[in-house]
Amino acid sequence: MSRSLAEVARKVRALKDAARDRDQRMRDLRDIRSGDIDTVMPGTMPEPWPYPVVANMIDTVARDTSEVMGQMPAINCTNSMQTSERSRKFSSRRTRIANHYLIASRMASGEQIKFCDHYMSYGMAIYMVEPDVCNKTPVIRVENPIGAYPEFDIFGNLRSYSRMWREEAISLVSKYPFLMSVLNRTDTYGRSVDGGWEEREIEICKYMDKEQIVLYLPAHSNTLVDYMENVLGELMISIAIRPSYDEQIRGAYDDAKWVYLAKSRMAMLGLEATEKSVRAPIAVPRDLQKYQAGADSILRTDSPEKIRRVGVDTPQFAAQEEQLLERELRISTRSPEARSGNVNASIITGKGVEALMGGFDTVITTGQQVVGQALMRALEFCFGMDEILWGEEKKTIRGVVQGTPFEDTYIPSKDIDGNHKVDVTYGFAAGQDPARAIVGMLQLRGDDLISRDFVMRQLPMEIDVVQMQTQIDQEHFEDALKAGIQGAMQAIPQMALQGMDPLDPLMKMAKVVQLREKGKPVHEAVLEAFTPPKQPEAPQGPEQAMPGPEGQAAPQGAPGMPSQASAGGRDVMQMLASLRSSGQATMNTRTRREQSI
Repeated sequence: MSRSLAEVARKVRALKDAARDRDQRMRDLRDIRSGDIDTVMPGTMPEPWPYPVVANMIDTVARDTSEVMGQMPAINCTNSMQTSERSRKFSSRRTRIANHYLIASRMASGEQIKFCDHYMSYGMAIYMVEPDVCNKTPVIRVENPIGAYPEFDIFGNLRSYSRMWREEAISLVSKYPFLMSVLNRTDTYGRSVDGGWEEREIEICKYMDKEQIVLYLPAHSNTLVDYMENVLGELMISIAIRPSYDEQIRGAYDDAKWVYLAKSRMAMLGLEATEKSVRAPIAVPRDLQKYQAGADSILRTDSPEKIRRVGVDTPQFAAQEEQLLERELRISTRSPEARSGNVNASIITGKGVEALMGGFDTVITTGQQVVGQALMRALEFCFGMDEILWGEEKKTIRGVVQGTPFEDTYIPSKDIDGNHKVDVTYGFAAGQDPARAIVGMLQLRGDDLISRDFVMRQLPMEIDVVQMQTQIDQEHFEDALKAGIQGAMQAIPQMALQGMDPLDPLMKMAKVVQLREKGKPVHEAVLEAFTPPKQPEAPQGPEQAMPGPEGQAAPQGAPGMPSQASAGGRDVMQMLASLRSSGQATMNTRTRREQSI
Protein backbone atom coordinates (compact mmCIF):
# COMPACT_ATOMS: atom_id res chain seq x y z
CA MET A 1 0.00 0.00 0.00
CA SER A 2 1.45 3.35 -1.06
CA ARG A 3 2.08 5.99 1.56
CA SER A 4 0.71 9.51 1.29
CA LEU A 5 3.04 12.47 0.82
CA ALA A 6 2.56 13.56 4.43
CA GLU A 7 3.48 10.09 5.70
CA VAL A 8 6.53 10.00 3.48
CA ALA A 9 7.68 13.41 4.73
CA ARG A 10 7.29 12.38 8.39
CA LYS A 11 9.18 9.14 7.80
CA VAL A 12 12.07 10.84 6.02
CA ARG A 13 12.27 13.50 8.74
CA ALA A 14 12.51 10.78 11.40
CA LEU A 15 15.24 8.94 9.49
CA LYS A 16 17.19 12.17 9.08
CA ASP A 17 16.95 13.02 12.78
CA ALA A 18 18.17 9.54 13.72
CA ALA A 19 21.21 9.90 11.43
CA ARG A 20 22.21 13.41 12.55
CA ASP A 21 25.51 12.31 14.14
CA ARG A 22 26.41 10.18 11.12
CA ASP A 23 25.75 13.09 8.74
CA GLN A 24 28.02 15.34 10.79
CA ARG A 25 30.85 12.79 10.69
CA MET A 26 30.52 12.48 6.91
CA ARG A 27 30.52 16.25 6.38
CA ASP A 28 33.56 16.72 8.64
CA LEU A 29 35.57 14.11 6.75
CA ARG A 30 34.55 15.60 3.41
CA ASP A 31 35.72 19.05 4.50
CA ILE A 32 39.00 17.71 5.90
CA ARG A 33 39.82 15.84 2.71
CA SER A 34 39.09 18.96 0.68
CA GLY A 35 41.39 21.02 2.95
CA ASP A 36 38.65 23.15 4.49
CA ILE A 37 39.82 22.61 8.08
CA ASP A 38 38.48 25.88 9.44
CA THR A 39 34.92 24.66 8.80
CA VAL A 40 35.46 21.62 11.00
CA MET A 41 37.41 23.39 13.76
CA PRO A 42 37.08 27.18 13.52
CA GLY A 43 40.13 29.19 14.55
CA THR A 44 42.60 26.34 13.97
CA MET A 45 44.27 27.97 10.98
CA PRO A 46 45.40 31.63 10.95
CA GLU A 47 43.75 34.03 8.54
CA PRO A 48 46.87 34.68 6.42
CA TRP A 49 47.30 30.91 5.93
CA PRO A 50 43.89 29.17 6.04
CA TYR A 51 45.09 25.83 4.67
CA PRO A 52 47.33 23.17 6.28
CA VAL A 53 51.04 22.99 5.48
CA VAL A 54 51.34 19.21 5.87
CA ALA A 55 50.37 16.49 3.43
CA ASN A 56 46.73 15.47 3.64
CA MET A 57 47.42 12.04 5.10
CA ILE A 58 43.76 11.03 5.25
CA ASP A 59 43.11 11.86 1.60
CA THR A 60 46.31 10.11 0.53
CA VAL A 61 45.52 6.93 2.46
CA ALA A 62 41.89 6.95 1.28
CA ARG A 63 42.94 7.21 -2.35
CA ASP A 64 45.61 4.53 -1.98
CA THR A 65 43.27 2.09 -0.25
CA SER A 66 40.39 2.66 -2.68
CA GLU A 67 42.67 2.21 -5.71
CA VAL A 68 43.90 -1.14 -4.38
CA MET A 69 40.46 -2.28 -3.28
CA GLY A 70 38.73 -0.95 -6.41
CA GLN A 71 40.25 -3.49 -8.78
CA MET A 72 37.50 -5.19 -10.77
CA PRO A 73 36.69 -8.72 -9.56
CA ALA A 74 36.09 -11.82 -11.69
CA ILE A 75 32.48 -12.09 -12.86
CA ASN A 76 31.11 -15.56 -13.66
CA CYS A 77 27.57 -16.85 -14.02
CA THR A 78 28.49 -20.53 -13.90
CA ASN A 79 28.84 -23.19 -11.29
CA SER A 80 31.11 -26.19 -11.08
CA MET A 81 28.38 -28.61 -12.21
CA GLN A 82 28.11 -28.18 -15.99
CA THR A 83 26.53 -31.35 -17.32
CA SER A 84 26.00 -30.47 -20.98
CA GLU A 85 27.39 -28.29 -23.72
CA ARG A 86 24.10 -26.39 -23.87
CA SER A 87 24.27 -25.44 -20.18
CA ARG A 88 27.87 -24.31 -20.59
CA LYS A 89 26.96 -22.08 -23.51
CA PHE A 90 24.02 -20.67 -21.56
CA SER A 91 26.25 -19.83 -18.59
CA SER A 92 28.97 -18.37 -20.80
CA ARG A 93 26.49 -16.05 -22.50
CA ARG A 94 25.14 -14.81 -19.18
CA THR A 95 28.73 -14.15 -18.09
CA ARG A 96 29.25 -11.94 -21.14
CA ILE A 97 25.95 -10.18 -20.45
CA ALA A 98 27.03 -9.42 -16.86
CA ASN A 99 30.36 -8.05 -18.05
CA HIS A 100 28.48 -5.94 -20.61
CA TYR A 101 26.52 -4.35 -17.75
CA LEU A 102 29.79 -3.36 -16.07
CA ILE A 103 31.20 -1.98 -19.32
CA ALA A 104 28.03 0.06 -19.98
CA SER A 105 28.22 1.39 -16.39
CA ARG A 106 31.92 2.37 -16.79
CA MET A 107 32.75 0.58 -13.57
CA ALA A 108 36.34 -0.13 -14.60
CA SER A 109 36.86 3.53 -15.56
CA GLY A 110 36.80 4.80 -11.98
CA GLU A 111 33.29 4.16 -10.70
CA GLN A 112 34.38 1.10 -8.74
CA ILE A 113 37.24 3.07 -7.17
CA LYS A 114 34.80 5.82 -6.18
CA PHE A 115 32.50 3.22 -4.64
CA CYS A 116 35.36 1.80 -2.55
CA ASP A 117 36.37 5.34 -1.55
CA HIS A 118 32.86 5.96 -0.22
CA TYR A 119 32.97 2.65 1.64
CA MET A 120 36.24 3.42 3.41
CA SER A 121 35.68 7.14 4.01
CA TYR A 122 32.01 7.21 5.02
CA GLY A 123 31.37 3.59 6.02
CA MET A 124 28.61 3.23 3.43
CA ALA A 125 28.59 2.95 -0.36
CA ILE A 126 25.55 2.70 -2.64
CA TYR A 127 24.94 1.05 -6.02
CA MET A 128 21.79 2.23 -7.78
CA VAL A 129 20.58 0.31 -10.86
CA GLU A 130 18.75 2.52 -13.34
CA PRO A 131 17.44 1.91 -16.88
CA ASP A 132 19.25 3.49 -19.82
CA VAL A 133 16.26 3.99 -22.11
CA CYS A 134 18.31 5.15 -25.09
CA ASN A 135 20.61 2.11 -25.15
CA LYS A 136 17.97 -0.23 -23.68
CA THR A 137 20.21 -1.61 -20.99
CA PRO A 138 20.44 -1.33 -17.19
CA VAL A 139 23.36 0.65 -15.78
CA ILE A 140 24.89 0.74 -12.31
CA ARG A 141 25.39 4.21 -10.86
CA VAL A 142 27.40 5.04 -7.72
CA GLU A 143 25.35 7.24 -5.37
CA ASN A 144 26.90 9.70 -2.91
CA PRO A 145 26.10 8.44 0.63
CA ILE A 146 26.06 11.94 2.18
CA GLY A 147 22.40 12.69 2.81
CA ALA A 148 21.27 9.10 2.08
CA TYR A 149 18.97 7.38 4.59
CA PRO A 150 18.36 3.67 3.98
CA GLU A 151 15.83 1.77 6.08
CA PHE A 152 16.44 -1.92 6.83
CA ASP A 153 14.31 -4.58 8.47
CA ILE A 154 15.57 -6.98 11.15
CA PHE A 155 16.95 -9.32 8.48
CA GLY A 156 19.01 -6.61 6.80
CA ASN A 157 16.72 -6.26 3.77
CA LEU A 158 16.20 -2.77 2.36
CA ARG A 159 12.67 -1.49 2.99
CA SER A 160 12.98 2.10 1.78
CA TYR A 161 15.61 4.52 0.57
CA SER A 162 15.64 8.29 0.93
CA ARG A 163 18.18 10.84 -0.16
CA MET A 164 18.33 14.60 0.28
CA TRP A 165 20.54 17.01 -1.65
CA ARG A 166 20.66 20.67 -2.63
CA GLU A 167 20.42 22.04 -6.16
CA GLU A 168 20.35 25.52 -7.65
CA ALA A 169 16.88 26.88 -8.32
CA ILE A 170 17.60 27.77 -11.95
CA SER A 171 18.69 24.18 -12.65
CA LEU A 172 15.64 22.78 -10.90
CA VAL A 173 13.25 25.04 -12.83
CA SER A 174 14.84 24.02 -16.14
CA LYS A 175 13.88 20.42 -15.34
CA TYR A 176 10.45 21.17 -13.86
CA PRO A 177 9.12 24.49 -15.25
CA PHE A 178 5.98 24.42 -13.12
CA LEU A 179 8.15 25.09 -10.03
CA MET A 180 8.66 28.69 -11.19
CA SER A 181 5.56 29.81 -9.29
CA VAL A 182 6.81 28.07 -6.14
CA LEU A 183 10.42 29.23 -6.14
CA ASN A 184 9.89 32.77 -7.49
CA ARG A 185 7.24 34.50 -5.37
CA THR A 186 5.76 37.73 -6.69
CA ASP A 187 3.63 40.46 -5.12
CA THR A 188 0.30 41.79 -6.39
CA TYR A 189 2.10 43.93 -8.97
CA GLY A 190 4.05 40.98 -10.42
CA ARG A 191 7.36 42.01 -8.90
CA SER A 192 9.71 39.30 -7.58
CA VAL A 193 9.72 39.07 -3.80
CA ASP A 194 12.70 36.68 -3.65
CA GLY A 195 15.45 38.62 -5.32
CA GLY A 196 18.19 36.50 -6.87
CA TRP A 197 16.14 33.33 -6.51
CA GLU A 198 17.96 31.71 -9.43
CA GLU A 199 21.17 31.22 -7.42
CA ARG A 200 19.52 29.91 -4.28
CA GLU A 201 20.05 26.24 -3.44
CA ILE A 202 16.87 24.28 -2.95
CA GLU A 203 16.70 21.14 -0.82
CA ILE A 204 15.24 18.14 -2.68
CA CYS A 205 14.22 14.78 -1.27
CA LYS A 206 13.73 11.53 -3.14
CA TYR A 207 11.89 8.67 -1.45
CA MET A 208 11.74 5.14 -2.86
CA ASP A 209 10.14 1.89 -1.75
CA LYS A 210 8.69 -1.15 -3.48
CA GLU A 211 5.45 0.64 -4.37
CA GLN A 212 6.38 4.20 -5.33
CA ILE A 213 9.05 6.80 -6.10
CA VAL A 214 8.38 10.32 -4.79
CA LEU A 215 10.30 13.57 -5.38
CA TYR A 216 9.35 16.61 -3.29
CA LEU A 217 10.68 19.86 -1.74
CA PRO A 218 10.78 19.61 2.09
CA ALA A 219 11.48 23.34 2.70
CA HIS A 220 8.57 24.46 0.47
CA SER A 221 5.63 22.86 2.23
CA ASN A 222 6.51 19.42 0.83
CA THR A 223 5.66 20.50 -2.71
CA LEU A 224 5.33 17.42 -4.91
CA VAL A 225 7.78 17.53 -7.82
CA ASP A 226 7.34 14.10 -9.36
CA TYR A 227 5.64 10.80 -8.61
CA MET A 228 5.62 7.39 -10.24
CA GLU A 229 4.79 3.83 -9.33
CA ASN A 230 7.61 1.36 -8.93
CA VAL A 231 6.78 -0.93 -11.85
CA LEU A 232 9.71 -3.21 -11.01
CA GLY A 233 8.21 -4.05 -7.61
CA GLU A 234 11.64 -4.03 -5.98
CA LEU A 235 14.24 -1.54 -4.82
CA MET A 236 17.10 -1.74 -7.32
CA ILE A 237 19.61 -0.50 -4.75
CA SER A 238 22.55 -2.40 -3.29
CA ILE A 239 24.30 -0.95 -0.23
CA ALA A 240 27.65 -1.94 1.27
CA ILE A 241 28.04 -1.01 4.94
CA ARG A 242 31.35 -1.23 6.77
CA PRO A 243 31.20 -3.53 9.82
CA SER A 244 30.92 -1.60 13.08
CA TYR A 245 30.96 -2.44 16.78
CA ASP A 246 27.89 -0.36 17.71
CA GLU A 247 25.67 -0.82 14.61
CA GLN A 248 26.42 2.76 13.59
CA ILE A 249 27.67 3.65 10.14
CA ARG A 250 31.27 4.77 10.71
CA GLY A 251 34.07 5.45 8.27
CA ALA A 252 37.58 4.12 8.60
CA TYR A 253 39.02 7.59 9.29
CA ASP A 254 36.52 9.02 11.77
CA ASP A 255 39.08 8.78 14.59
CA ALA A 256 42.09 9.65 12.45
CA LYS A 257 40.74 13.05 11.46
CA TRP A 258 41.33 14.51 14.93
CA VAL A 259 44.93 13.30 14.93
CA TYR A 260 45.39 14.87 11.51
CA LEU A 261 43.94 18.18 12.76
CA ALA A 262 46.37 18.15 15.70
CA LYS A 263 49.28 17.40 13.38
CA SER A 264 48.24 20.24 11.08
CA ARG A 265 47.97 22.61 14.05
CA MET A 266 51.42 21.60 15.34
CA ALA A 267 52.95 22.15 11.91
CA MET A 268 51.36 25.58 11.68
CA LEU A 269 52.64 26.53 15.14
CA GLY A 270 56.13 25.39 14.14
CA LEU A 271 55.93 27.48 10.98
CA GLU A 272 54.75 30.44 13.03
CA ALA A 273 57.62 30.00 15.52
CA THR A 274 60.15 29.85 12.68
CA GLU A 275 58.71 32.98 11.12
CA LYS A 276 58.87 34.82 14.43
CA SER A 277 62.47 33.72 14.93
CA VAL A 278 63.44 35.12 11.53
CA ARG A 279 61.51 38.34 12.05
CA ALA A 280 62.45 38.74 15.72
CA PRO A 281 63.63 42.21 16.90
CA ILE A 282 67.35 42.96 17.02
CA ALA A 283 68.99 43.74 20.38
CA VAL A 284 71.97 46.20 20.24
CA PRO A 285 74.23 47.67 22.93
CA ARG A 286 73.70 51.20 24.28
CA ASP A 287 76.70 52.76 22.56
CA LEU A 288 75.26 52.06 19.09
CA GLN A 289 73.72 55.37 18.04
CA LYS A 290 73.02 54.68 14.36
CA TYR A 291 71.68 51.49 12.82
CA GLN A 292 71.84 50.48 9.17
CA ALA A 293 69.78 47.56 7.88
CA GLY A 294 70.63 45.44 4.88
CA ALA A 295 73.54 43.44 3.51
CA ASP A 296 77.14 44.64 4.08
CA SER A 297 75.99 47.29 6.50
CA ILE A 298 78.55 48.74 9.02
CA LEU A 299 77.72 49.02 12.71
CA ARG A 300 80.14 50.89 15.04
CA THR A 301 80.04 49.61 18.62
CA ASP A 302 82.41 48.57 21.39
CA SER A 303 80.39 45.36 22.08
CA PRO A 304 79.59 43.68 18.75
CA GLU A 305 78.95 40.36 20.49
CA LYS A 306 75.83 41.87 22.04
CA ILE A 307 74.18 42.45 18.66
CA ARG A 308 71.70 39.64 18.08
CA ARG A 309 68.07 38.87 17.38
CA VAL A 310 65.78 38.18 20.28
CA GLY A 311 65.41 34.39 20.25
CA VAL A 312 62.10 32.55 20.38
CA ASP A 313 62.54 29.42 22.45
CA THR A 314 60.87 26.37 20.88
CA PRO A 315 59.87 23.67 23.36
CA GLN A 316 62.09 20.62 23.24
CA PHE A 317 59.15 18.21 23.11
CA ALA A 318 57.72 19.84 19.95
CA ALA A 319 59.69 17.55 17.63
CA GLN A 320 58.81 14.52 19.76
CA GLU A 321 55.16 15.45 19.65
CA GLU A 322 55.27 15.73 15.87
CA GLN A 323 56.76 12.25 15.57
CA LEU A 324 54.16 10.90 17.99
CA LEU A 325 51.31 12.36 15.96
CA GLU A 326 52.78 10.91 12.76
CA ARG A 327 52.89 7.45 14.33
CA GLU A 328 49.38 7.75 15.75
CA LEU A 329 48.09 8.85 12.36
CA ARG A 330 49.62 5.77 10.73
CA ILE A 331 48.05 3.52 13.33
CA SER A 332 44.60 5.11 13.12
CA THR A 333 44.50 4.91 9.32
CA ARG A 334 46.03 1.38 9.35
CA SER A 335 48.41 2.38 6.60
CA PRO A 336 51.97 1.00 6.97
CA GLU A 337 55.00 3.09 6.06
CA ALA A 338 55.83 0.54 3.37
CA ARG A 339 52.93 1.93 1.29
CA SER A 340 54.72 5.26 0.96
CA GLY A 341 58.16 3.71 0.41
CA ASN A 342 59.46 4.81 3.80
CA VAL A 343 60.98 1.51 4.96
CA ASN A 344 64.04 1.16 7.15
CA ALA A 345 66.77 -0.75 5.31
CA SER A 346 67.37 -2.99 8.33
CA ILE A 347 63.98 -4.68 7.91
CA ILE A 348 63.88 -5.10 4.13
CA THR A 349 63.39 -8.84 4.23
CA GLY A 350 60.50 -11.08 3.29
CA LYS A 351 59.30 -11.38 6.88
CA GLY A 352 59.77 -7.69 7.61
CA VAL A 353 57.74 -6.43 4.67
CA GLU A 354 55.14 -9.13 5.29
CA ALA A 355 54.75 -7.94 8.89
CA LEU A 356 54.44 -4.32 7.77
CA MET A 357 51.81 -5.11 5.15
CA GLY A 358 49.78 -7.51 7.28
CA GLY A 359 47.34 -4.90 8.59
CA PHE A 360 46.86 -3.38 5.17
CA ASP A 361 46.06 -6.82 3.71
CA THR A 362 43.27 -7.43 6.20
CA VAL A 363 41.69 -4.05 5.40
CA ILE A 364 41.65 -4.84 1.69
CA THR A 365 40.40 -8.40 2.21
CA THR A 366 37.49 -7.39 4.44
CA GLY A 367 36.52 -4.49 2.19
CA GLN A 368 36.56 -6.59 -0.97
CA GLN A 369 34.31 -9.20 0.62
CA VAL A 370 31.66 -6.60 1.48
CA VAL A 371 32.03 -4.74 -1.83
CA GLY A 372 31.86 -8.01 -3.78
CA GLN A 373 28.54 -8.93 -2.14
CA ALA A 374 27.11 -5.51 -2.99
CA LEU A 375 28.25 -5.77 -6.62
CA MET A 376 26.75 -9.25 -6.88
CA ARG A 377 23.33 -7.94 -5.76
CA ALA A 378 23.59 -5.03 -8.19
CA LEU A 379 24.27 -7.39 -11.11
CA GLU A 380 21.34 -9.56 -10.08
CA PHE A 381 19.16 -6.44 -10.17
CA CYS A 382 20.50 -5.71 -13.67
CA PHE A 383 19.43 -9.15 -14.87
CA GLY A 384 15.96 -8.67 -13.39
CA MET A 385 15.50 -5.18 -14.84
CA ASP A 386 16.71 -6.28 -18.27
CA GLU A 387 14.28 -9.20 -18.31
CA ILE A 388 11.31 -7.11 -17.14
CA LEU A 389 11.75 -4.01 -19.29
CA TRP A 390 13.27 -5.47 -22.48
CA GLY A 391 12.38 -9.14 -22.30
CA GLU A 392 11.72 -9.69 -26.02
CA GLU A 393 14.27 -7.19 -27.35
CA LYS A 394 17.15 -8.69 -29.35
CA LYS A 395 20.37 -6.95 -28.35
CA THR A 396 23.92 -6.97 -29.57
CA ILE A 397 26.66 -6.62 -26.97
CA ARG A 398 30.37 -6.23 -27.50
CA GLY A 399 33.38 -5.27 -25.47
CA VAL A 400 36.72 -6.40 -24.14
CA VAL A 401 37.11 -8.34 -20.92
CA GLN A 402 40.65 -8.93 -19.64
CA GLY A 403 42.08 -8.34 -23.08
CA THR A 404 39.69 -10.77 -24.80
CA PRO A 405 37.17 -9.12 -27.14
CA PHE A 406 33.68 -10.55 -27.41
CA GLU A 407 30.55 -9.89 -29.47
CA ASP A 408 27.25 -11.67 -29.00
CA THR A 409 23.50 -11.26 -29.38
CA TYR A 410 20.93 -12.20 -26.79
CA ILE A 411 17.25 -11.97 -25.91
CA PRO A 412 16.72 -11.40 -22.16
CA SER A 413 13.63 -13.60 -21.82
CA LYS A 414 15.43 -16.50 -23.53
CA ASP A 415 19.05 -16.13 -22.48
CA ILE A 416 18.45 -14.98 -18.90
CA ASP A 417 15.28 -17.01 -18.30
CA GLY A 418 14.89 -16.04 -14.64
CA ASN A 419 18.42 -17.12 -13.67
CA HIS A 420 19.93 -14.04 -12.00
CA LYS A 421 22.72 -15.70 -10.02
CA VAL A 422 26.19 -14.19 -10.37
CA ASP A 423 29.53 -15.12 -8.81
CA VAL A 424 31.75 -12.18 -7.87
CA THR A 425 35.18 -13.25 -6.62
CA TYR A 426 38.32 -11.30 -5.82
CA GLY A 427 40.53 -14.35 -5.78
CA PHE A 428 41.64 -16.99 -3.32
CA ALA A 429 43.86 -14.60 -1.33
CA ALA A 430 42.28 -11.18 -1.73
CA GLY A 431 44.52 -8.43 -0.43
CA GLN A 432 47.70 -10.51 -0.64
CA ASP A 433 50.40 -10.15 -3.23
CA PRO A 434 49.85 -12.28 -6.38
CA ALA A 435 53.01 -14.36 -5.85
CA ARG A 436 51.92 -15.78 -2.50
CA ALA A 437 48.35 -16.33 -3.69
CA ILE A 438 49.42 -18.26 -6.80
CA VAL A 439 51.93 -20.39 -4.87
CA GLY A 440 49.29 -21.28 -2.29
CA MET A 441 46.75 -22.30 -4.93
CA LEU A 442 49.31 -24.36 -6.83
CA GLN A 443 50.25 -26.23 -3.66
CA LEU A 444 46.61 -27.03 -2.93
CA ARG A 445 46.07 -28.04 -6.54
CA GLY A 446 49.13 -30.31 -6.50
CA ASP A 447 47.74 -32.24 -3.53
CA ASP A 448 44.32 -32.55 -5.23
CA LEU A 449 42.64 -30.54 -2.47
CA ILE A 450 40.99 -28.17 -4.94
CA SER A 451 39.91 -28.50 -8.56
CA ARG A 452 41.20 -26.69 -11.63
CA ASP A 453 37.82 -24.97 -11.98
CA PHE A 454 38.11 -23.58 -8.44
CA VAL A 455 41.61 -22.24 -9.13
CA MET A 456 40.45 -20.49 -12.30
CA ARG A 457 37.57 -18.84 -10.44
CA GLN A 458 39.86 -17.58 -7.68
CA LEU A 459 42.37 -15.92 -9.98
CA PRO A 460 42.57 -12.12 -9.39
CA MET A 461 41.51 -11.31 -12.95
CA GLU A 462 38.40 -11.18 -15.09
CA ILE A 463 38.09 -14.35 -17.17
CA ASP A 464 35.24 -16.37 -18.60
CA VAL A 465 35.90 -19.74 -16.98
CA VAL A 466 33.86 -21.73 -19.52
CA GLN A 467 35.44 -20.03 -22.53
CA MET A 468 38.92 -20.31 -21.05
CA GLN A 469 38.49 -24.03 -20.33
CA THR A 470 37.22 -24.55 -23.88
CA GLN A 471 40.32 -22.88 -25.30
CA ILE A 472 42.59 -24.94 -23.06
CA ASP A 473 40.90 -28.18 -24.15
CA GLN A 474 41.19 -27.14 -27.79
CA GLU A 475 44.90 -26.48 -27.38
CA HIS A 476 45.40 -29.89 -25.72
CA PHE A 477 43.52 -31.65 -28.52
CA GLU A 478 45.55 -29.85 -31.16
CA ASP A 479 48.78 -30.80 -29.41
CA ALA A 480 47.64 -34.45 -29.27
CA LEU A 481 46.67 -34.33 -32.95
CA LYS A 482 50.07 -32.96 -33.93
CA ALA A 483 51.79 -35.60 -31.81
CA GLY A 484 49.79 -38.31 -33.60
CA ILE A 485 50.76 -36.96 -37.01
CA GLN A 486 54.41 -36.84 -36.00
CA GLY A 487 54.20 -40.45 -34.80
CA ALA A 488 52.64 -41.52 -38.10
CA MET A 489 55.44 -39.79 -40.03
CA GLN A 490 58.06 -41.59 -37.94
CA ALA A 491 56.36 -44.94 -38.75
CA ILE A 492 56.63 -44.45 -42.56
CA PRO A 493 60.11 -46.06 -42.84
CA GLN A 494 58.87 -49.15 -41.04
CA MET A 495 55.91 -49.33 -43.43
CA ALA A 496 58.29 -49.19 -46.41
CA LEU A 497 60.44 -52.00 -44.96
CA GLN A 498 57.35 -54.16 -44.59
CA GLY A 499 56.57 -53.77 -48.29
CA MET A 500 53.80 -51.15 -47.95
CA ASP A 501 53.54 -48.20 -50.30
CA PRO A 502 54.64 -45.04 -48.34
CA LEU A 503 53.56 -42.64 -51.09
CA ASP A 504 49.98 -42.19 -49.86
CA PRO A 505 50.83 -41.21 -46.23
CA LEU A 506 53.63 -38.96 -47.47
CA MET A 507 51.24 -37.15 -49.80
CA LYS A 508 48.73 -36.69 -46.94
CA MET A 509 51.39 -35.31 -44.61
CA ALA A 510 52.55 -32.90 -47.28
CA LYS A 511 48.99 -31.73 -47.81
CA VAL A 512 48.59 -31.06 -44.08
CA VAL A 513 51.72 -28.88 -44.15
CA GLN A 514 50.45 -27.06 -47.24
CA LEU A 515 47.04 -26.35 -45.65
CA ARG A 516 48.69 -25.08 -42.48
CA GLU A 517 50.76 -22.64 -44.52
CA LYS A 518 47.49 -21.26 -45.92
CA GLY A 519 46.28 -20.53 -42.39
CA LYS A 520 43.86 -23.38 -41.80
CA PRO A 521 43.58 -24.78 -38.25
CA VAL A 522 45.20 -28.09 -37.45
CA HIS A 523 41.97 -30.07 -37.15
CA GLU A 524 40.56 -28.71 -40.42
CA ALA A 525 43.81 -29.45 -42.26
CA VAL A 526 43.87 -33.04 -40.94
CA LEU A 527 40.21 -33.60 -41.86
CA GLU A 528 40.71 -32.33 -45.39
CA ALA A 529 43.94 -34.29 -45.99
CA PHE A 530 42.84 -37.64 -44.52
CA THR A 531 39.22 -37.72 -45.69
CA PRO A 532 38.98 -40.42 -48.40
CA PRO A 533 37.59 -39.30 -51.78
CA LYS A 534 34.00 -40.17 -52.54
CA GLN A 535 33.58 -43.27 -54.73
CA PRO A 536 31.42 -42.77 -57.86
CA GLU A 537 28.10 -44.60 -57.69
CA ALA A 538 27.71 -47.52 -60.14
CA PRO A 539 24.95 -46.96 -62.72
CA GLN A 540 21.91 -49.12 -62.17
CA GLY A 541 19.99 -50.66 -65.08
CA PRO A 542 16.24 -51.10 -65.34
CA GLU A 543 14.72 -53.51 -62.95
CA GLN A 544 13.87 -56.94 -64.36
CA ALA A 545 11.04 -58.84 -62.88
CA MET A 546 11.91 -62.26 -61.53
CA PRO A 547 9.52 -65.08 -62.38
CA GLY A 548 7.24 -66.25 -59.66
CA PRO A 549 6.64 -69.77 -58.54
CA GLU A 550 4.44 -70.52 -61.58
CA GLY A 551 6.35 -68.44 -64.13
CA GLN A 552 4.44 -65.24 -63.33
CA ALA A 553 6.08 -61.96 -62.52
CA ALA A 554 6.68 -61.29 -58.87
CA PRO A 555 4.60 -58.51 -57.34
CA GLN A 556 6.33 -55.11 -57.35
CA GLY A 557 6.10 -53.82 -53.82
CA ALA A 558 3.73 -55.44 -51.44
CA PRO A 559 1.72 -53.31 -49.04
CA GLY A 560 3.80 -52.28 -46.08
CA MET A 561 7.05 -53.36 -47.73
CA PRO A 562 9.56 -51.22 -49.62
CA SER A 563 9.62 -51.73 -53.33
CA GLN A 564 12.52 -53.39 -55.14
CA ALA A 565 13.58 -50.06 -56.65
CA SER A 566 13.82 -48.42 -53.25
CA ALA A 567 15.74 -51.43 -51.88
CA GLY A 568 18.43 -51.18 -54.54
CA GLY A 569 16.67 -52.78 -57.52
CA ARG A 570 17.76 -56.39 -56.85
CA ASP A 571 16.86 -59.38 -54.66
CA VAL A 572 18.93 -60.63 -51.74
CA MET A 573 21.16 -63.43 -53.10
CA GLN A 574 23.60 -65.59 -51.34
CA MET A 575 26.20 -67.35 -53.41
CA LEU A 576 28.00 -70.15 -51.68
CA ALA A 577 31.20 -71.51 -53.14
CA SER A 578 32.88 -74.60 -51.77
CA LEU A 579 35.00 -77.60 -52.66
CA ARG A 580 33.90 -81.18 -52.33
CA SER A 581 36.10 -83.76 -50.67
CA SER A 582 37.10 -85.06 -54.12
CA GLY A 583 38.38 -81.62 -55.07
CA GLN A 584 35.60 -80.84 -57.57
CA ALA A 585 34.49 -77.17 -57.46
CA THR A 586 30.82 -76.50 -57.00
CA MET A 587 28.72 -73.32 -56.89
CA ASN A 588 25.26 -73.03 -55.45
CA THR A 589 22.94 -70.09 -55.92
CA ARG A 590 19.94 -69.47 -53.75
CA THR A 591 17.31 -66.79 -54.10
CA ARG A 592 15.09 -65.81 -51.18
CA ARG A 593 12.21 -63.41 -51.20
CA GLU A 594 10.36 -62.14 -48.16
CA GLN A 595 6.79 -60.85 -48.22
CA SER A 596 4.63 -59.66 -45.35
CA ILE A 597 1.62 -61.77 -44.56
